[in-house]
Amino acid sequence: MGACCSCCCRKSKEEEEDRKFKKGGDNDLSNGPVTKRSCTDLWCLIVLLAAWVAYVVVTMAGLQDGVPSKLYLPRDYSGAYCNLEENWNSGPNLKGFEFLSYTMNATATTDLIVKQLLCSSAVSDFFSTSYGSSSTEYNEYLCACCLTPCARCEGSFDVGGDLTSGDLESTVTSKLADLKGSTNPSSLFSGGGANGDIFTDMWSQATKYFNLVCLSSCSVSFDSVNSTTDTAIREWTYTMSDDSPMKVYWEALKTTGPTYIQDTITSQFKFKALPTSLCPYSAEKCIPMPGVEFKELYAGYCSFQMSAAVVDAMGSAATAVFESSGLASFQDSSTETFGKWMGDFEKSLPAFVLVAFLSFLIGFIFMVLLRFLIRPCVWFAVFLVLLKLCVGGGLCWVRSKQCAGAGLFETGQQVAVAVAVTATTAASNAVSGQSTSEAFTGDGADYRGVQSRTKMGYSCEVWGQGAAAAYTSTTYPSSGLVDNNFCRNPYNTNDINKAATIWCFTTDTSVKWQTCTPVGVIAPECTDGYAITNNDVRTLLEICAYVLWVLAAIYCLLVCCLLDRIRLAIAVNQVAAIFVKDTPRILIVPAIQAGIGILWILLWALSVSFLVSQVPDGYTSKEAYLTYEEAYGTATTPGKCTDKWPTGSVYKSETCELVNATVGYACWRCSPPRYIFDWRFFVSLFVFFWNNALNIAIGQCLIAGAVGVWFFTSNADKGSRRVIAQSTWNVFRYHLGSLAFGSFIIAVIQLIRAILKYYEKQAKQAKNRVLVLILKICGCLIWCFEKCVKFLNKNAYIQIALMGTNFCTSAKKAFFLILRNAFRFGTVAILGAMINVIGFLFIIAVSVALGYVILTGLYPEVAPAVSLVIYGCTAYVVAKLFMNVFGLAVDTTLQCFLACEEMDLHGDFVPSSMSRWLDKSKPIGADDDDD
Repeated sequence: MGACCSCCCRKSKEEEEDRKFKKGGDNDLSNGPVTKRSCTDLWCLIVLLAAWVAYVVVTMAGLQDGVPSKLYLPRDYSGAYCNLEENWNSGPNLKGFEFLSYTMNATATTDLIVKQLLCSSAVSDFFSTSYGSSSTEYNEYLCACCLTPCARCEGSFDVGGDLTSGDLESTVTSKLADLKGSTNPSSLFSGGGANGDIFTDMWSQATKYFNLVCLSSCSVSFDSVNSTTDTAIREWTYTMSDDSPMKVYWEALKTTGPTYIQDTITSQFKFKALPTSLCPYSAEKCIPMPGVEFKELYAGYCSFQMSAAVVDAMGSAATAVFESSGLASFQDSSTETFGKWMGDFEKSLPAFVLVAFLSFLIGFIFMVLLRFLIRPCVWFAVFLVLLKLCVGGGLCWVRSKQCAGAGLFETGQQVAVAVAVTATTAASNAVSGQSTSEAFTGDGADYRGVQSRTKMGYSCEVWGQGAAAAYTSTTYPSSGLVDNNFCRNPYNTNDINKAATIWCFTTDTSVKWQTCTPVGVIAPECTDGYAITNNDVRTLLEICAYVLWVLAAIYCLLVCCLLDRIRLAIAVNQVAAIFVKDTPRILIVPAIQAGIGILWILLWALSVSFLVSQVPDGYTSKEAYLTYEEAYGTATTPGKCTDKWPTGSVYKSETCELVNATVGYACWRCSPPRYIFDWRFFVSLFVFFWNNALNIAIGQCLIAGAVGVWFFTSNADKGSRRVIAQSTWNVFRYHLGSLAFGSFIIAVIQLIRAILKYYEKQAKQAKNRVLVLILKICGCLIWCFEKCVKFLNKNAYIQIALMGTNFCTSAKKAFFLILRNAFRFGTVAILGAMINVIGFLFIIAVSVALGYVILTGLYPEVAPAVSLVIYGCTAYVVAKLFMNVFGLAVDTTLQCFLACEEMDLHGDFVPSSMSRWLDKSKPIGADDDDD
């Protein structure tokens, strides 16, 4: 047994030694990155080629049937596409009708008048006589009109008042005249008009009073009905929807009602509709709204505006109120403002070019300064982390003790004063060896402690002097007032006013007096309750405070224990900064990557638009449904139209289907989504992920190779050797297969994440909350796994660049290298993240500040808001470019250092920042001069 264990231990140690960098072995970096290389993982290039073939095949399939314009064309109320000849489910031919505009929803607007007429006293009296006041038919009528409490109603209708036989005809005629535009259009929107204030909120309920339709122009409005030369002006007679419970009574009233009502219905409920040359829908959907005009908002979309007649009649202020309350005004104002901003930016384009150039210059200056400032930057970042933990704990604790009505800052100041006074008093007592009791009961009349400051930190006035002159031991003999400035609560038994607790006069002239808290009481009880009323929440906040403080203490210990590694991390970052300074052309690599990436994204987006726009004919139901809830669904039940993702929409059709005489009419229908995702999309998506990952991998390996060659070049020749050319040759001549292999793994993981997200969306539409939660958790786990694999892959690419081995071997070596030096990699990663943040903040802040100075100097009349945002985004891209190169240089430098350490190398190629770490004869930690 012992022999077996000895053998296993010996084998394990031998394997460990074999994995290390070693002179004369497979892991020999004595002469820098391996020059004798061979092609690695060629088979993966064949797989990549096959994936490209699959991508081309599915793309060609998409080119045959896809209609990318469906992804952006406007859609009408039924989901039909404007300016498209063939629409889903034999929809209308809308070719030539490219503008999404609005017509009056005559059914919704007229329904208000119909309800007022149909449910009026005059009609109720007629049906009472016709049906019989106690008949079932009459009671059903009362329920349909909500004139009596019943299960169908929540209350009586608000239709603008009752109508009698004497005023029914005139009132209905006046209201319909407004809707038909027979009167001044302003009366429709006026509270004093025939329709009262029913339509004054029209703008905030646009979906109720307007239909979204495709028209030939945004200028098509009410005037088009009268001004058009087309003789095919249509007429629409109001027809109540088949699914309305009042329809049977409306039809009865039209045929058997009182003559004056029949005449009113026959003559007044008719509307003019736009001809089919202007509006290619049924007449019901082509009735313009009086007093409303439209103008083009942006390509294919129209927006509301009040007509000139309404503005003249009501005044610009009143019409502005209408418009400002609606969606149209919001869109108009934002678009005009955005347009002005864009115009200003275009006018100041030379300033943008100058700022973009300066951003690159600032980034390079930061890299140069980083050589000298990296040590203070790191220690400042270390201190900031400690400060955040301490302050975060303090805020949680103060919040848990905050009294109702007191501000957070005020509470924090009181706590800080209490802590400071307690600490000072404790130190004084320790020196003098004295101690006093801080105890008191009730209102503190018996307090004899030594608190000499108020709760806000004001110093107490001496009793019997200044403002406290009237308070002496003679006046208040039992209150403990002596010649000192300690807080007390002095009063006599017969005094009317008495303080609630101990207090004192202050020496500050702005605050005459203030209450105190005894020494040692950090957070007194709140007499009026706490700001956070829930005791459990206060307890949780207090626990969080203690946890953060414990973490701060642990953090301090870790910093002390890891001082050596922090100094190493600083040295590694200094060397990386020197590399970027010596090899500025390396910044071209990520710039080229970004250009290739953008072109690929555009190409893929164009190709995939053909695929996703192919919504199958059977994807969306063509049936009609009884209710909106049945079609759209509820919070817990999936709808017939929305039970899968991507989802379409629901609309009420003008043509209803009779289910049966008992159930009634089904009027609600489905419209398909703009796009869908099928297996062809996921094939294309996988190739997209793979190519993106390969683009990143090539850049990482190329930069790592350049750093490796530069690192092992003698200090005298650093900056003069063609390190980028050599690294580029190695990557494209030998290692594309290995990089494709590593990228393939990333792409597979990303595809799994995308598929999980797709099924999560499907489960959400199916209202399966348990499955949604499970898929979210799985997605988070896969995301974490992806981050780990990306970190390992990056270090594997560095191994490929240095050693020239295949991907699996490189990943294995990188894994065990990280395992052997976990603390070093962790420290470098954390400090690297801190330096990245500082770099981003520096480059962006300086660029935006200079941009503001340049912009206001050259173009003082230009609004700076959008320009500064664009400057910030540009600076962010530049910072990303510099910091990505710097970050990869740090990682590669660390691996080169570890190779030198394991092989005991300390030649003339080692940068001076790291020389003391490799030359064991020199003390570590001494300040070095940078090259």
